[in-house]
Parts: sequence; structure tokens; C-alpha cells
Amino acid sequence: MTTTAIWVRFTGLPHRFPAKSWRIPNHTGSFASLPPDTPYIIIFEDEAIFANQLGGKRRRTLSLDQTRTWGYNGDDDCQAIYAQAQTPDADPTKVFCLRMILNAKHSTSDTRSTPFKVYEKLVNDAVFHSNHLRDLEGVYVPLHYGLWIMDAGDWAGTVLFSLTQWCGTSWNELQYTTLNTAANRILVGRSYEALHDFGIDCGGLDRVYDFRHVIFDVYAPGLTQAQRSNGEAPCYIVDFSEARADHECKRVVPVLPLGFSLSSTQVGCREMTDVLILLKFMPLFEPSPSAKQVLAAVAWHSEYSKRHPDQPGWQVLAAQRAKLYPDMPPVHPHFEIAFEDESLYARATFTDEFAPDSDPDDESETTDRAESASPDSDPSDNGRRG
Repeated sequence: MTTTAIWVRFTGLPHRFPAKSWRIPNHTGSFASLPPDTPYIIIFEDEAIFANQLGGKRRRTLSLDQTRTWGYNGDDDCQAIYAQAQTPDADPTKVFCLRMILNAKHSTSDTRSTPFKVYEKLVNDAVFHSNHLRDLEGVYVPLHYGLWIMDAGDWAGTVLFSLTQWCGTSWNELQYTTLNTAANRILVGRSYEALHDFGIDCGGLDRVYDFRHVIFDVYAPGLTQAQRSNGEAPCYIVDFSEARADHECKRVVPVLPLGFSLSSTQVGCREMTDVLILLKFMPLFEPSPSAKQVLAAVAWHSEYSKRHPDQPGWQVLAAQRAKLYPDMPPVHPHFEIAFEDESLYARATFTDEFAPDSDPDDESETTDRAESASPDSDPSDNGRRG
């Protein structure tokens, strides 16, 4: 049964607030269902309320008093406010993110204001999740439980918020730590590659701090320190308010440390070029001994595509990675790749290790379906999901 009402408690306030599911105007799509037995969530004051700094977009912690007048101060410091919430029993599998529009009746009244733009982004992201990302949630992107509304009284008036899976720590933070490893940078690249293979262009990626939308769950249960460093932590992309779902990615090289600079035209995709540059995988204006290998990879992609024109782009790229970069982790690890023979352009065949046991009608297998989803399927087709 779908939960449509919950209680929200902030530890610094005397009362808890009832929240109910809010239907987006002119939108009929559905969202993920909250985990069973989640009637009540808690946000700890001074520990779990955040905004991103205006400059480098790094996370800063806020108090309840600092947020109470959000939306009343014009466009000053109107960054989105978000909070980490958990259930009373501190179940590590039930940790949530609330992205909040405080004082919503006032802050959304002027359509020209910054608070209204924050509101628009919140709604656009929710609609995109509902329309295009349902089968990718829980693996590549967070689970999205829809938009909710509550009356927070004297603290922040009417509060509209999105409720999603809490995914962890932004790459904006991790890049300044010992977790800024080659393996983790490759994981960032693989995450973008996977979404592009599903036709999702994330949009809005122009500066290095835009990697704030890349979130690592470095504290996932059972994760060792070695796994955190070696690119094995769960990695999610968030904020699809500027994304599009009709992207036919034309990239011809993998997002790996290429050591040689290619133009956007040569790479074949503008966003993938930005990712390569921002990850420092393509040093600008520096001669490199890797030039021959990179240009050979471009030529291989062209020749393989000509010989096997029936194979979709993601399979060509997967074959290229397996053939030319065999020591690098695959973008779609659940596919086993085999080549017909040892020749350079031998046809690759793909076996989905999840396929025999998957049940597309079982709502409890959302994560398994996301892991086994094929880029040949349409992640925006939610007809079977109600």
C-alpha cells in the first residue's frame, strides 16, 4: 500500500509536523513507494540541515534559526535547503533527503525571483524522475518518493519538499580528501557513461563544482576503506532539473584517463567532453605520448561500427572498452562480453547475467531491475509500474 502521509520531526522544534503527498499540477506519473513502516522521520538540528556555499558549492551546515526566513530576503542566499532524515530506529536502509522550499506560499509568489527558480528546479527534477528514471533508481540515481507538503508553523510556514533516498557525500567534498583516487574518478565517469547509454543527458555541467551532483555513499553498510578508495562505493547522479531524455550519445572514446586532448567534435558528445576535462582525463594543451593510443581507439570505434552496423552504440563502446582497455572496469558490469575470435574487430556478444531470474512485475526488485536494465530498453516506459 502506498504511503501518502508521514510525520516529520526536527529535534530543535517542540512539535512534529504532519506531511502529506503533494500532487504536481498537470502531472499524472507515479513515484517510488516509501519503504514499509516509515510513518515517521527525524532531522537532527545542527547536524543534518544543509545548503551549498555560493562559491565552490561545498556543503555547509545550517541551524533552524538560519533557515526560518528563507524566501523573505529577496534573492540573497537563496540556495536550496536540504536535510538528512532517518527513522526513529536509525535503520541504515531508511535514510532520506528532503530538499525544501521553506515559506512556500510567500517564496513562490514572485515568478521572477530566485526562490521561485529553486521551486521550478525541484518540480522539474521530480517530473523527470517520474517520467524517465524509474527503472534506474536505486543504482544510478536516487529513489524518488515524490513531493510532499507540510505546515511547519512559526518555523517556516508551508514547506514543500521532495523526498528521496539519501545518497551520501558529494564529489565536491571528496575531491579534497584521500578518496580522490583514479579509481573513484573513473567511477564518476562510468556513472555519466551509463546514463548516456540510457539516453539521459544530465545538463548543466560546465564547471568542476557541478560535480556536486555526483554523490558517493562512502558509508554504505559493509563497505571497507579499501573499497571506498577503489571505486566500489555506490555512486549516484542527482538533480535532473536541466536533463533531457532523448539523448543519442555519439561518443567514440571511454571516459578514462586518456592522457591526450580531443575536441568535443572528436569525442562526439559535449557533456562527455566536459566530464573528461573536469576529471582531468584530457590534459589541455599538453603534448602526450598517449596520442597514438587514443587516436587508435577513435579509429577502432569507426571501423568496428562499419563492420557491425546492427550493434547499438553502447555495445560498440562496451566492445571497445573490453578490447582496448581490458584492465578497466566496465560501464555495465552485469553484461558478460565475449568475442567470436581473437581478431581486432571480432564481433562481441553480450549475455545479461540477471536476465534469467528477473521479474519485471515484482515491485520489490526495483534495484535488481536497475542493475540489469539494458540501454536498449526505454527507462521512461513506466507502463507496467503503475
